Amino acid sequence: MKNNWRSLLAGIVVACLLVPATSAPLALAGETSAFPAVGTLAIQAVNLEKAIQIVKTNFDVPSEYTDFSSSYNTYDDRHVWALRWNGTAERPGEFAAEVNALNGDIVSMNYWKNEDQLANSPSVPTISKARAQEISEKLLSRLIGKRTEELRLIPNELEIVPLSYGSFNYSFQYQRLINGVPFLNNGVNVQVSSNYGHVTSYNLNWNDVKAPDAKGVISIEQAQQAFTAAPFFKLEYWIPSYYRPLTVGQKQEAKLVYRLKGDNSGGAIDALTGKPLQLNPGEWLATDAYGVGGMGSAKESRSGLANDTVPVLTPQEQQEVDRTAKLLKQDEAIAAVKRWIEIPTNLTLRSANLGKEWRSTDKRIWSFDWSNMTPNKEQGHPQYLSARVSASTGELYGFSFSTQPNDKTEMKFDRAAAQNLAEEFLKKVQPERFTQVVLDPEIEMSSKMNPEPWNNQAFSYKRVVNGIDFPENGMIVNVDPVTGKVTNFELNWSEYDLPSVSGILSKDKAVESFLKARPLTLTYVRIYTNGMPGDLRLVYLPIVKDRSIQASNILDAKSGELLDYQGQPVEKGPKPFGFTDLTGVNGAAEIAALGQAGLFGDYGNSFKPLEKISVDSMMRAMYLSRFGVWGNADLTEKEVISKAKELGWLKEDIKSGDPVNRELLAKILLRYIQLNKIAELKNIYQVGYKDADQISSDAHGYVAIASSTGIIKVEGELLAPRETVTRAEAATALFRALGWRN
Repeated sequence: MKNNWRSLLAGIVVACLLVPATSAPLALAGETSAFPAVGTLAIQAVNLEKAIQIVKTNFDVPSEYTDFSSSYNTYDDRHVWALRWNGTAERPGEFAAEVNALNGDIVSMNYWKNEDQLANSPSVPTISKARAQEISEKLLSRLIGKRTEELRLIPNELEIVPLSYGSFNYSFQYQRLINGVPFLNNGVNVQVSSNYGHVTSYNLNWNDVKAPDAKGVISIEQAQQAFTAAPFFKLEYWIPSYYRPLTVGQKQEAKLVYRLKGDNSGGAIDALTGKPLQLNPGEWLATDAYGVGGMGSAKESRSGLANDTVPVLTPQEQQEVDRTAKLLKQDEAIAAVKRWIEIPTNLTLRSANLGKEWRSTDKRIWSFDWSNMTPNKEQGHPQYLSARVSASTGELYGFSFSTQPNDKTEMKFDRAAAQNLAEEFLKKVQPERFTQVVLDPEIEMSSKMNPEPWNNQAFSYKRVVNGIDFPENGMIVNVDPVTGKVTNFELNWSEYDLPSVSGILSKDKAVESFLKARPLTLTYVRIYTNGMPGDLRLVYLPIVKDRSIQASNILDAKSGELLDYQGQPVEKGPKPFGFTDLTGVNGAAEIAALGQAGLFGDYGNSFKPLEKISVDSMMRAMYLSRFGVWGNADLTEKEVISKAKELGWLKEDIKSGDPVNRELLAKILLRYIQLNKIAELKNIYQVGYKDADQISSDAHGYVAIASSTGIIKVEGELLAPRETVTRAEAATALFRALGWRN
């Protein structure tokens, strides 16, 4: 019935588009008009011509973008004209905008030109962040008028300003308020170019909805009590997602954490009833405050063994050969599979792989795939089978059969009977581990609300250790309710170093720490049902106030700190530095740009320009400028020096904390930008400084290139090659070197 209604509505809209436009008044940006609510027929008030006029009145569309196209799009309560201007092959670029066909609002604009990307060296931003904010707010005043009174700028003081080779865009996010209460997923996003000051992106999300009265809501204290008592904040073991590969013999570290779990409510407390918000199947909240910390599904890494005969084996190669010799042969591994499941005669072995287990590099797994070479002649039989077993013990790790759809009337086993079959199978293949798992109640509840297809009944079991859930370990079994056969089995189980439960926070203390970082906030949220927008609800929702601070659903059960997906405290992430002691310093603008990129933060927001630079401080700035601050900001001095030597930037016998003289500065920067081979050419360089005889013989080329390119600038006729450079001189030299980087 819904599909028929959508088809009817689409037909009416198309019919309206075919009727000549009426003389309805032009809806200018910033003005609002009353129109029928969603669910009634939407009458188009702004035709294409008027939409173009609205955009060109409020934005400067580049005259050279002559390739124009348009389309009319509707989705839920959105009815927009999509306008697009494209540049030429010689001067590529694009200007795109969307105009609300009902009230004339410009709902989006994106502007890109190729010139923004053509710079080959980093530059100091022409437009400050404060000036960019003025430009943003002037635009909002022009486009949405009095509605700006309902907006609040979300702070983002820790925004990293990258050392970009072109224009950087400042980003401003404004939250909509209704009666002083945030309406999540409603507001405006604006981006402003740091070089030109023009607006490069604008997005308005503004729904005309009736908000519930905020009177009679429970207090924040009552909401906190309800949140503490709710079942969705649970203690469990958790495995971070490592961004570096594990070494041989290394085990992943498990952590004890409190984790925000449950349905799609995100920990929302109904502000009127004081109870956890209950969502029905197919419902979800439209919010812009998503937490992190969920585990992504890592895929198994499979590496085949080489069959080439090598005359001489290295010790490492021989070690691998010796280790592999102790493993099951292919036919032995297949026999291990047949111990538990029957391999249909219509299937042919297509691939066999002996590889490492991704969770533990010490383990090896045999993986097999069988398929039917002539599927059309074998209808009703499995068409493929995959299986995995331990290459050491033959233990069954998993298998999956293809199954044929069955009609509902053929079902012979209900869910309870299918569960009995699943557990009988698990007791046979994993008798010891089955005693350590329980049926996952959350997934089971989801299965009851969203029943499995009639040809599949899935059961998920999670591991419990010391009375604490360990969902990273467990088993999954699928049962065909017609035949009663197990069609799928997956074992997710590895040996982890599990921390003890001593010294953990109580749930009340954990909730207290969690809500300090993500305080419960009274908000309006819109509920969507099966993708269709619905009514607003008043809820208390745990939200990070500062957009620059990473949201997380995971709290360390011992330290009380929020953790990122790598298991590190979220506040240890990179941040910009606003140096306050650069007045009168040569190169102050360049140094400030480096600070905004997260570099040279040894002393926080104090740069200390006249202090002598240490080798580890210089190498850290160089490494972060090359490989980025994310994931590298917490490297130790020893790690930084080690990486610099591995990269060939530092070849001298220098220890952490040692000073950097001008000669060494020339060497490390030219190695950094890969000009060292040219610098090491003999008998072709001349250095014009009066103290050139004090330059080491192997450094003449480095000094000549560094000084002639302007990377190193020295006033006067003396270089003083052995003089330790200041932090200001080193930082500005690095900034200039970035312009020569390949």
